[in-house]
Amino acid sequence: MSPRTGRPPSDNPKSERLFIRVTPDDKKEIQDFANESGYGLLELLKIGIRAVKEK
Repeated sequence: MSPRTGRPPSDNPKSERLFIRVTPDDKKEIQDFANESGYGLLELLKIGIRAVKEK
């Protein structure tokens, strides 16, 4: 039998989902900013939360 292949299990799996409703203009603005900055949407959200907490 061949050894099991694939990605190893994570210590902290991302099993939860978060849904938000935005306008088409807001969605485009967020996606454009993510593309320009090189960050993913989740990383931008985390950065924003940290910035608000530091105020």
